[in-house]
This record gives sequence, C-alpha cells and structure tokens, in this order.
Amino acid sequence: MKSAKVWSGLLLGSAVLSLVGVQAKAIAEEVSSLDALQGQKVEASNVHLSSLVDAGDAQSEAQVTSVSQLSDVQPTDWAFQALQSLVERYGCIAGYPDGTFRGNRAATRYELAAALNACLDQISDRFATKEDLETVKALQEEFKAELATLKGRVDGLEARTATLEAQQFSTTTKLKGEAIFLATQVFDGGTNTTDGNNTNAVFGNRARLNFDTSFTGKDQLRVRLQARNIQPNNVASGTNMTRTSVDGDENNTFTMDDLFYKFPIGKNGKFTAFAKSADFYSQVNTFNPYLASDGSGSISRFGRFNPIYRLSETSNSAGVVFNYKFTDKVGLSLGYVAASPTNSVGTTGGLLGGSYTALAQLELQPAKSFGFGVAYAHTFQEEGLVSLQSGTGSSFASNPFGNPLGSDATSADSLGLQFSWKVFPKMNLSGWAGYTRANYRGDVGALDGAKADIINWSAQFAFPDLFMKGNLGAIIVGQQPYVFNQNFRPLNGANSNDPNANFHIEGLYRFQVNDNISVTPGVIVIVNSNNDKNNDADFVPVIRTTFTF
Repeated sequence: MKSAKVWSGLLLGSAVLSLVGVQAKAIAEEVSSLDALQGQKVEASNVHLSSLVDAGDAQSEAQVTSVSQLSDVQPTDWAFQALQSLVERYGCIAGYPDGTFRGNRAATRYELAAALNACLDQISDRFATKEDLETVKALQEEFKAELATLKGRVDGLEARTATLEAQQFSTTTKLKGEAIFLATQVFDGGTNTTDGNNTNAVFGNRARLNFDTSFTGKDQLRVRLQARNIQPNNVASGTNMTRTSVDGDENNTFTMDDLFYKFPIGKNGKFTAFAKSADFYSQVNTFNPYLASDGSGSISRFGRFNPIYRLSETSNSAGVVFNYKFTDKVGLSLGYVAASPTNSVGTTGGLLGGSYTALAQLELQPAKSFGFGVAYAHTFQEEGLVSLQSGTGSSFASNPFGNPLGSDATSADSLGLQFSWKVFPKMNLSGWAGYTRANYRGDVGALDGAKADIINWSAQFAFPDLFMKGNLGAIIVGQQPYVFNQNFRPLNGANSNDPNANFHIEGLYRFQVNDNISVTPGVIVIVNSNNDKNNDADFVPVIRTTFTF
C-alpha cells in the first residue's frame, strides 16, 4: 500500500513537471515562430477552461477515458506517458470538444492552475490519504529548485515574446531585400562601329526592397523599391547578345519597380493583377529552376529563360496572369500584358489599344524529375515600340521591318517548348526552343504582307552542390534569336536578313559563402556576334556578388 502511495505521488510530480514543461516548450516554439515568421501574432489563449480541464464530472462532453481518444496525441510525443497517466489513471484531464488536446499551444497561468487543482482534487477524492498528501508535499519540496528554474525560464520566454511582438516590423508585412554588385567588361569583336576595340571594365549595382503583405494568409501584395546603376553591355558591344542578367541605370535613384496583388481562386487557382512592371516569368513556370534568377542564376540575360516570357514587358507595363492546377501533373497559365497601359492619348496606348502580348501555356509534370511546357503568345507592337525578342538576339530579330526603314507596327505569333529534367541528384538538364512569325502592320505599301521567321534555342546543364553544398556550376549553350527566313527586301535594297547564325556559350560557378551571400564568376562568349561572321567573337567576363536579407 505504501508503495502504491509513493508511486501515486511520483506520478503527480511527473504530471506537474510535464505540464510546466509543456508550457515552457510551447512558449519557446512561439518565440522561434516569431523570429521565423515576422508579422504573425502569437495566438491568444482564450479557450474556456471547462473545455480543457475536467474536475471529475463524468457527464462532460469533452471527457475522455483513454489517451487514444485524443486525435493529436501520439505515442512518440515526449509527454505521452504523463498524459496517459493523467487521463486514464487519474481522470483529471479532458480534451477539447473536437477530440484534440492541442499540446503545442501555450497555456495561460489560469489554465495551468485549474489543471493542477483538478488533478489534486481527483487524487484527494479517489486515492489520496493524509500520508499521500504528505508524500506529495515532500516531492514538491524535493523538486522546488527545478520548479523555480522552470518558472524563471517561462517568465523569461514570456518577456522575450512581448518584446518581439512590440518591436516587429509589421503584423502583416515582411521586408525582403537584395543587393547585387556586378563587375564586367566587353572585349569587343568589332560590332561597335565607334571604335571596334576592347571596352573599359565597369562596376555597377542594383538594390531592391520587397514589401510583401498578406491580409488573409493566402494572398500577397508586393510593393518593390529599386535603385540601380549598371549600364547595359549592348551600349559597349553594339548588340543585345552581350547583356548581363542584371542591368539598367537610373543613377541609383529609388523608384517603385514592381506592384502586384496575388490571391487564390478556389482551391487550385491563382490570379495576379500587375499595376507596374508586369511580366510572365515571375508568375509562370519557366522550367529553368536553377538558372532563371537574375541574382543567383545565369549571368546572361538570354540564359535565364525563353524570350517568349519577356514580350511586352516594360517598366510601365500592366496586366494579369491566371494559373490553374487541374492535377499535380497538369496545369494551365493564361496572361495578358500591356506595354503602355497608362497612355490613352490618340489611337495608340492604353490597356487594350496599344502594344500587348497574350500568352497561354500548358504545363505537364509526368514524373517528379521531369516536366515541360508548351507556350503560345500573340504580340502586337506599336510603331516606335517594336522589340520582338525582349532585349536578346540581333538587332534585326528584335525589329525585322525597321531596318533600315525605321520602326513600324508589327504583330507576331510565337511558340515556345521548354523542359526541365533532373537527370541525377546533382545534375539538371533544361532548355527551350522558340519560334516567332513576325508580320508587318505598318503603312509602307511596299512592305504589305512582309513576314519574317525568327528562332532561338538553348540547352542548360546545371550542377547543384558542385564541390560543396549550396554551390552551383552551370554550362549554357544556345542560339540567340536570329532571322532565318523572310519574304521582303527594304526599299533601298540594303541587306535585310541575318547573314549568319550566332552561337552563345556561357559558363559560371556560384560560391554560396553563407545563407545570405553568394559570389558568381563566369564568362559569356558570343560567336558571330549580332549574327554576322565578319564580327569577331565577343568575350564578356562577369563577377556578380549577391546579398540577400
């Protein structure tokens, strides 16, 4: 009998320590959650005590007689045996009406006091004698130091929680930043007619601050501020083929660079509305998981993804993108981007009256390691705004009917096939093929019915974790956009086609210094620069350093 009493006392002591430990562990988890998920409020402990603690009333709806009736308590849980004793032996703990215990939730001191009081009442009523209570009292004295230590930890964690709540940036908004330093030089092969010699090395930067806000937990409002000072390499080389992944120059003046709102539609749909800097590639799968990023992927503009995803993209573009997943293996993306939506003067411009691109893509994932997409885009570019290849390829491919007659209105139909295949855990093969049929839509009668066919392709070999975890090696080969067929001649008889096809070669290795800093040296080589074999190859070394925070 005495042995049974001692064990009863020990069980009660274990229960006390377990309940206090649950509270300390739960508060610690909430502190960690605040650090990781800035902007989220700690859940208030506002549950009625009667739904958690049963003081012996067998008629309570929440009363349980076995720990197995609590759906969220598993035998592997660290406090399982203590809960089992409190439920099955002493009958002083009950769950919530939905059959859960919610052991990871923080408990208030009131709830803890009520739970302890209920257990003491049960022991006094059913088991305890005066000797039992003396044993419990002795145990309380024996563990007094441990209980005091736990109390101090709980008080300290509550103080830290209050401090984090008071000092957090926002309850709804997360701030993410990126800063890129880029050094490069074009060893020009002669396409720059002003000198035809090697250019000077340049060093520039780009800084971005993303403010991502969620009002429901499933939506996203992004406001991005950007400042940059990187002169595009096409100024030095005379061709878009040498452009790096990051460029643009506003003299480091901060401007609003991106503004969109994204929200779910039903269970499988997602809708994004852009008010500024609308694009397809940020919301549509480009099937280039390792090299699509301008800050940590390819060092060239062309190497990031198929140019079809950049059509009609400008600093002022607006539009919408809709994504829908029929199954885990089949998806559809639809989008519309207007290049000059705010211009309503005259017959051009506006959301529906000016330059635009409408895109549709079917996305298939037949295996976990392999996926591909088929994209179609229809584009109309106004006079003066023609750029069919989004800053890649030859000058003629970007504006096939404006050389040498000047920029005229153009429409185009483009097809893109892109894929990604994880051949091995540390090797990914991706790539694309693109075709564009451009049609003259200007008012020069001699060019009525003029057409031009433009192609591009790329194969990309990425090696994640090469030599060290987090690092990335990559080789990119391909052909930037060039006109391979046309049915017209300019009025002045000048050569209107791309006489030769180019060849793009790129190699890079990204050193992941830590979670927030990476350094990527690499080189871009363009053979037959600007699609002309009379031009020597362009050689472009690049060193890019990216900081994220």
